[in-house]
Amino acid sequence: MFTTRAAEGVDHDFLWEMLYQALHVRPGDPPMPRTLLDAPDIAHYLIDFGSRDGDDARVAVDDSDLPIGAAWVRLMPADDPGYGFVAEHIPEISMAVVPEWRGRGVGTQLIRDLIARHPVISLSVDNDNVGAMRLYERLGFVSVGTVGTSITMLRGLL
Repeated sequence: MFTTRAAEGVDHDFLWEMLYQALHVRPGDPPMPRTLLDAPDIAHYLIDFGSRDGDDARVAVDDSDLPIGAAWVRLMPADDPGYGFVAEHIPEISMAVVPEWRGRGVGTQLIRDLIARHPVISLSVDNDNVGAMRLYERLGFVSVGTVGTSITMLRGLL
């Protein structure tokens, strides 16, 4: 069993770990270096999180209150867009679940929690991450474009 709750200050390091886990590694490729989190196009998803209007995060915890997954949204400016950028007024969601809890509904619940609070939302998913794309499609996301090997998906109306 697990529950979800609003992210708190104590979740800061866990959110960064989930950002690392959210970086898609193609099957057979080595893990990405953690220093990638310092790259501006990755770090802007969490740098100073909570200081901008629209920052919102949820954390899933197990029966022992250990964090097992997180999802968060952030409004990105047009001059510093995220990979799933659609418009400045549409928050982009990022999400990851620790490996041993994947496939057990954690990600689905985290996304549903944020959809309830942000009915129009976008994201980016690698084109070979078929499982994630199926989840997003089940939750009402549709493809609206591509950036490199990533598909930009949107849920809700512009």
